[in-house]
Amino acid sequence: MKQELAILIRLQGIDLELRKINEEKSSAPKNLEDLQEQLSSKEAELDELNERVTEIQKRKVDIEDEFELENIRLGKSQKKLSSLKTNREYQALQKEINEIKKTNTDREDEILAIMEEISSLQEQIEERNKQIKQYRKQIRAEKKRVQEVEERLNAKIIDLTEERQAVSKDISPNLLSKYNFLKDRRDCVAVAAVTDGVCSACNMNIPPQLFNELLRDEKILTCPSCQRLIYALKVS
Repeated sequence: MKQELAILIRLQGIDLELRKINEEKSSAPKNLEDLQEQLSSKEAELDELNERVTEIQKRKVDIEDEFELENIRLGKSQKKLSSLKTNREYQALQKEINEIKKTNTDREDEILAIMEEISSLQEQIEERNKQIKQYRKQIRAEKKRVQEVEERLNAKIIDLTEERQAVSKDISPNLLSKYNFLKDRRDCVAVAAVTDGVCSACNMNIPPQLFNELLRDEKILTCPSCQRLIYALKVS
């Protein structure tokens, strides 16, 4: 195998390792992002619950004020009953008293229902607060883990980048340029082995004459199908 091609194969190994590391680095924060998204969701739920509590507490105060005012009116009406002189007036006022009592009974039922809802909401708020606290704890731990992973991977990237620069110096500028062009357009695989006349990258047959030329290993050739740089891999 020509020496330059062997260097290209080594360079490709470095590039594939760099790609793998960069993919790992990109995916490292994924769990953290998921946790932050879930935290935001729980915080939004908590805000809604608190808004609902505030809303129905205001409604409860309004009903209690109405209840108190109607109770005062009820007391006045009941006192007035004894001073009425006609049966018609008595019946009319008694009807009004009964309506006040019924309306206030409905208000009492609504107040009780609101109190039950507030109790239920407060339980949900407590649960959301616990969940939020747990998510924040997990996020702190995950941030630390991601930082450690990124530091480790960055150190590898620096080492491999330095190695790549050193290896690239032993390749002619034109060939290196062609390799980089193919690498960027062929999923980081610019150099491919040919076994039994088949390109391992695109799985297409190499013309017999080209394959025979490849076996002589006199110059660097390209696959006519995928244009990758190719070399013969002899199977014993």
